[in-house]
Amino acid sequence: MGFHCVNCGGSMVFDVSLQQMRCEHCDSTLDPAMFDFRDRGIAVDRHYTDMTSFTCQNCGAELVSTDDSMVGFCPYCGGQSLVTQSAGQHEVERIIPFKVSKEQCSELYRTFARKIRYLPKEFKDPSYLQKFTGIYMPYYLFDARFGETSIDGEKTVERNRRYDVVNTYHYSADITGPYRWGAPCDASKYLDDEISDRVLPYDTAKDMPFNPAYLAGFYADASTVRPDVYYEDAASLAEENMVGAITEDIMARDGVTVKPGASVETEVTASHSTLFPMWFLTWRKDDRVAYAVVNGESGKVVSDLPLDLRAFAIGSVVISVALFLLLEAFVQPTPLVTSIISLVAALLMTLGVRGGAKRVFEVQTHANDKGWSGETSDPEARKKRRKGKTKKFGLSDLVTIALVLVVGYFYIGSFLDDNSLSLGLILKMILPIIVLCFVASTLFKTISWRKVTKDAQGVIASTVLLLSTLLNAAIVAISPVNDGWYYIGDAICIIGLVVAAVCMLRVYNLGTTRPLPKLFDREEV
Repeated sequence: MGFHCVNCGGSMVFDVSLQQMRCEHCDSTLDPAMFDFRDRGIAVDRHYTDMTSFTCQNCGAELVSTDDSMVGFCPYCGGQSLVTQSAGQHEVERIIPFKVSKEQCSELYRTFARKIRYLPKEFKDPSYLQKFTGIYMPYYLFDARFGETSIDGEKTVERNRRYDVVNTYHYSADITGPYRWGAPCDASKYLDDEISDRVLPYDTAKDMPFNPAYLAGFYADASTVRPDVYYEDAASLAEENMVGAITEDIMARDGVTVKPGASVETEVTASHSTLFPMWFLTWRKDDRVAYAVVNGESGKVVSDLPLDLRAFAIGSVVISVALFLLLEAFVQPTPLVTSIISLVAALLMTLGVRGGAKRVFEVQTHANDKGWSGETSDPEARKKRRKGKTKKFGLSDLVTIALVLVVGYFYIGSFLDDNSLSLGLILKMILPIIVLCFVASTLFKTISWRKVTKDAQGVIASTVLLLSTLLNAAIVAISPVNDGWYYIGDAICIIGLVVAAVCMLRVYNLGTTRPLPKLFDREEV
């Protein structure tokens, strides 16, 4: 399709800083609204426009643009092998144009990355940040219709020493008129909901009727999620917003406190396809990718944060040596104390391994990505989805945290008062059992998750921790007279902690990156 200058015939693109169409050859400008597509023989109406499709040969991602000469990086995998072909007509109703330029985007991300330690060097390299790609991502906005309202409240009108006089109220009414739900839902199956939600908000009050001129010089992704996937969420939030608005009005007008359980009959009546601007940068290592995204309207930065393992290891060694020297100068712990400290460290390390492995599992399976699963409001679909989820916080986590607090409190006191040794004798029998059970449960969980994630780092970390803490726990429980046994147990446990720490960092990087996308089977809706 393309847009050509009326003065010289050169290619025109949308200039973010000017909010005008600008000729790349003679720099003349023109308001996007001035393009009359019908006069140029292009069949464009309010919802449709002809597009050129760009297909990535690496991952299968399909992007569209009005300009068939566009060359850039695939935002999903970072590849450059984009093949063009006609995409036919692209349906969209509304659009929010870019307000943040590429130069502003790079500076915003550079400022953000400067505060984050141990990021891979590419994330702070100005030349690498020039690879940010401008892309319009599809979202849905919804219209809702409301019906009967049921709200109960109360107001204290008199209060004295003997009794309170409380008036109760019931509000019932029918609300008329359509309502546009303001929280957008991601319409791209291949943009993770975690990113699409975090990069919000966009000022939807400032969107405008779609004009293909705004796409000149940018890509757009197509809708690949049906709007009915989000109907239940849209209705729920629309009801919540309406109840909140009515509640504020009642409290301001009548001074009535609304009781929980207020409801408004809500039905989603329509969806509107809308394009929101994003700057996309992809960092790739082997078969994993990490995304940096900048909101193209507000400049909000959202980013995956993988670690540079070498830089992190150097920093950790420096901090560890400094802490060791500091503690050595002020504390002289007994062999029993050092052994139990090593067990507590193993317990904390296990929490890290479990959390990291769970994150890898969720990323690999798209467990929190509703758009990927394509789940509708069907009760059976929701039931299957809930069945596959893991608990975010369990009883074992509470027990572990409580135990760590108790043990930590005791041992801080034991350095100051040796009379607390009797409590230590009790704890030393309990702590090893708790540690071993928790490490063993983590091992079993990571083994089951490995079937999906295909990664053994979590299993290796928990296995090493289990074996090293098993020996150290046995030494603590037996309480040998010879202090050398405690030091041997400590040394073995420390070696296990180091090995597990390396594996845990790799698990962390797997959780903060994403599997290389394979999108050759994508279907538009």
